[in-house]
Amino acid sequence: MSAIRWSSDASARLKRVPFFIRPFVKRRAEAAARAQGEAEVTSALLDQVKSSEHKPD
Repeated sequence: MSAIRWSSDASARLKRVPFFIRPFVKRRAEAAARAQGEAEVTSALLDQVKSSEHKPD
């Protein structure tokens, strides 16, 4: 599995996430990037991941 890059703005946003959930957010974002065939996590991708977290079942 290749490493996923992070854009500077996405990386800055990740640093603002509380430390205790940061690993979870990072894994989710990188998994979403891989699922979409992307090589980089962007701020837009983080928005997608965030919005998918709040969808009711």
